[in-house]
Amino acid sequence: MNSELQKKILNTVEQNLPELYEIRNYLYENPEVGGEEEKAYALMTRTLKEHGFAVTENFHGIDHCFRAVADSGKPGPAIGLTAEFDALPGMGHGCGHNIIAAAPMGAAFALQSVIEETGGKVVLFGTPGEECICSKVPLAEEGAFDEVDVVMTVHPNPVNQASGKTTAIDSWQIDFYGKSSHAGARPEEGINALDAAVHFYSLIGFEKQYLKDTNIYGVFADGGEKCSVIPDHAAVKYLVRAKDMKTIEQIRAMFERCADAAAKAVGATYKIWRNEPANKDMVTNETLSEVFNKYYEELGGGEMPQIDSTGSTDMGDVSYVVPAIHPWIGLNCPSYQLHSKEFADTTITKAGDRAMKLGAEALALAGAEVLTTPELLDKIKAEFKKGE
Repeated sequence: MNSELQKKILNTVEQNLPELYEIRNYLYENPEVGGEEEKAYALMTRTLKEHGFAVTENFHGIDHCFRAVADSGKPGPAIGLTAEFDALPGMGHGCGHNIIAAAPMGAAFALQSVIEETGGKVVLFGTPGEECICSKVPLAEEGAFDEVDVVMTVHPNPVNQASGKTTAIDSWQIDFYGKSSHAGARPEEGINALDAAVHFYSLIGFEKQYLKDTNIYGVFADGGEKCSVIPDHAAVKYLVRAKDMKTIEQIRAMFERCADAAAKAVGATYKIWRNEPANKDMVTNETLSEVFNKYYEELGGGEMPQIDSTGSTDMGDVSYVVPAIHPWIGLNCPSYQLHSKEFADTTITKAGDRAMKLGAEALALAGAEVLTTPELLDKIKAEFKKGE
């Protein structure tokens, strides 16, 4: 990438910083949880339209989801970026989604400024409810990201961390069905669904101790209401974390085996179903990640150490359908934790300003290198195809 193109990108980010900081601050001052992001959605879509982006609202039928595109009309790659803007109950933007809204938008504006020279297009996807409804999951399943060659975002963090693995997560409810009966008068006519659920809970407890790098915890959701009535329904809810989807699938098979055994032990029946959104593990495209890290470090952002995360994100689902990265940009607050009020407050400090600016610049520069270097995109795609 030539120096003039790089200079234009950095200048564009700089010119738009006041507006981007206002957006970040407005989201901080007006936090909205997933599914309720009306103010953030209105502000972001209006701003993108004012900057000349073609905006599709309620994209794929998802409330507060959008697709904003700047297209040169010339041949070239399509660079995808994702923005998040939901807050957490009780603590506002404790996960820094106000920065995840503004920094990728800044990168989109910068790439828009050069695509007449480079060709191709830039697409910013507004993805609501990352903390709860996980809108990237249906978008990935329905092919929304098929139009782009890569997808990138940045996530604020107490310290820098290169894009790497995240944890796959799934959530299941197991319902057991028996037959109610008077526990004193006709116990022999009942089929105790709670007994099946207790058997199942015990079996999972025995099985999970042999599983490496997993996290499996459950709670009883229903077990009857009156001691004098044999319960005809009982339910257990589980949250399951593992290193990848292959392991999640193996655990699901184990759940089926244990549920079947527990139900047969008392003569009950059962059903297992997903009761909350699941996230695949993040499969970072290392070729693309190296490009981002190079620019972030050259800009003065500091080293990007390789430390896999124990958290989960719906960006993992995106990484299964298109080459993707999810780097963590540090706000220089190592004593704070994500999902805390202290971290939310840090997003609007000078440290937050710096991280947001550098994140937008590095995203845009990495995107521009993909736009201008065909052999780089070939390498990115070859790595992705090898991992399929």
